[in-house]
Amino acid sequence: MVSRGSHDAAPPPDAVIIKRGQYLLPTAPPPIWRQQQEVNLARLLAVQRTNQGGVLSHESAALLHGAWLRRHEPDVHLLYSFAPSSTSSPLPPVVYGGPLAWGRSSGLPPDAVEGTLLRGRVVRLCRRRRHLEAPDLTTVLGLRTTTLARTLADCLLDLPGPEAFVVGDSLLRIGTGFDRFKPEACRDALEQLLAQTRAVLGRSSGHRGVARARRMLPLLDPAAESPGESETRYWLLTLGLPPPQSQFEVPGGASSWFLDLAWERFRIALEFDGASKYALHGDALYQEKLRQERIEELGWRILRVAWADLREPTALLGRVLAALPAGIEMRLVPRPWLT
Repeated sequence: MVSRGSHDAAPPPDAVIIKRGQYLLPTAPPPIWRQQQEVNLARLLAVQRTNQGGVLSHESAALLHGAWLRRHEPDVHLLYSFAPSSTSSPLPPVVYGGPLAWGRSSGLPPDAVEGTLLRGRVVRLCRRRRHLEAPDLTTVLGLRTTTLARTLADCLLDLPGPEAFVVGDSLLRIGTGFDRFKPEACRDALEQLLAQTRAVLGRSSGHRGVARARRMLPLLDPAAESPGESETRYWLLTLGLPPPQSQFEVPGGASSWFLDLAWERFRIALEFDGASKYALHGDALYQEKLRQERIEELGWRILRVAWADLREPTALLGRVLAALPAGIEMRLVPRPWLT
């Protein structure tokens, strides 16, 4: 990161404008997600450099703690002990997919291959006034930010439902060190983190999002292993399905398998197919098919889910209900308050 004063020489032509007077000299090659990660972290550094008294919070704090997020380019969030002069302002967009990230005000990255570029979203700098106590604060990578519990509470209070749910699962997973082979080992850490988060929410009475936050918290699951699994569970819970078990273990003689989301009573499971599963080929693809066949031989019905399915959650709900054994019904209790 380079800071530039009004009398400094112009930045190099390949510098990415992160914020007024703040530039990134990018080093990350493709894929796009790696370039976005570099720019996301640069934004946090640039914003804190130029906003004295601000504490990184919400998705920004979650990013520093290592959590996964629903959006590849999240907004930048700051908390203040006083009322900020402005509450929201845009940050310069960045183009990804070239040899390096490109963030100049005009033109396109040199040597970019046609069809590989992605113009990033307009990220906003969001400022809020909040009362912060000493136990709410920590430092990560040299940046002032909120603790895991405070970050979790803030995300549940202020983010849209899907974003809050996805990052909430991830923060619980990080805070507990969850291991699907030893799920009981994280119980004490989970209870402690939940208690700390409830305490923060207890100091937030009067906030318009506190009722949803308190009801969403016990639905979060540290066993979720990807944003796709978390968002799938979010939409199905919103539409009224009973909570599934994440990473449900199915014994299979000499070995066992884990299902992403499972309703044991109904013998129905969902497997989320993210980018890594789509990339399977050869022997790995064969082993995945063999795994599914063996699980189905034990009486399970497995439904495959991809990102495209989450754009039509009611259709996904229909697939789950259609997979129920004959004569069996699943009682729906919609949770519209999750949105």
